[in-house]
Amino acid sequence: MGCAARRVTTAAIALACVFLVLVPCSAGAATRPTGSGPAALAPGSAECAANKAAGTVHFASPFGYDASAGIIDVYAAGKLGYFTDLCLHVDFIDVPTSASPYALVSADAAQITGEGSAADAIVQEADGSNFVGISTYGDTSDYALLTRAGITKLTQLEGKTLAYHTVLPVVLHEMLVKSGVDVSKVRLVEDPTYDPLLLVHGSFDALEAYQSNEPITLRADHDPFTMWTPGQFGIAGTFNVQVVNRKFLAAHRTAAADFLRAEFRAFSYCTAHAATCVEFVAQAQGPTFDVAHGEAEWRIESALALDHHLAGLGIGVETFGEWAPEAKAVAQYKLVRKPIDFATAEDTALARSLYRGTRLIWP
Repeated sequence: MGCAARRVTTAAIALACVFLVLVPCSAGAATRPTGSGPAALAPGSAECAANKAAGTVHFASPFGYDASAGIIDVYAAGKLGYFTDLCLHVDFIDVPTSASPYALVSADAAQITGEGSAADAIVQEADGSNFVGISTYGDTSDYALLTRAGITKLTQLEGKTLAYHTVLPVVLHEMLVKSGVDVSKVRLVEDPTYDPLLLVHGSFDALEAYQSNEPITLRADHDPFTMWTPGQFGIAGTFNVQVVNRKFLAAHRTAAADFLRAEFRAFSYCTAHAATCVEFVAQAQGPTFDVAHGEAEWRIESALALDHHLAGLGIGVETFGEWAPEAKAVAQYKLVRKPIDFATAEDTALARSLYRGTRLIWP
């Protein structure tokens, strides 16, 4: 699902590190699928030794045990034994929405996270975050704008209230401008609840959302609304961008690559065995997990990745060109002080090295 950019401050890092101590969660015992074969790396191999030398790799999940791409496949990789196959020890960290996974990774209190878009990562990096983008699941956006059913064109939002979560995503800002909306005439308010019912039963006329989350809740509740997406307006975006701590990547490049390798394999498994993977996270979350919602969320997000990854390349492979439209937009709207250096913001070789064309290489 991902979320909009969160500012990385010293206080945020300190708070996030406290949460890391309080809520570390193991991915659990391996539940290897029938016929999966032996471990991929021989215990005495150099690659196995290098991965063990990396120690525990902490994955900071921005939305806990969620059926979202970049979360469910990481958790499933642990349950299916794929990390163990590659001599990796991975901890799955359930980070509360009040804390920042980006801050954890920037401080090297966690090593990898995935949330939001290229624009989110670019803004964070421009603000001094110490990480590198290593994987992008899709060249489309999962962000959406939901409005009350009576709003038939976005210009009707002038004089009305639009709620966003932390920062209004730049692709939604672009969408409003392209629709002819004078954004200065829209009342923008922050809403940290992620409760879409406030759109139809509260004071909001429009709400930032994810195509794979809030609309599912409203449809289940039979509430009327309209969803507007950047893709409808020809606005390019990205989906599920993953980042790794810069120091960790330099010291343990093999481990970072094999983390992605295991995750990508789990993504493929979960597209074929959706109910099994949703059940993994449902068991971890407990009785509060809505299985029907989770299955619907995974259907949408897996389809976004499968239908919108770069042609001829594997899931997760990214390019500078894929990030370029959002990089241009954040500069245009002055969300960054200067344009990013793609060569330092992204490592496009890591995910690409794991594939032959679209076929994942499994040792």
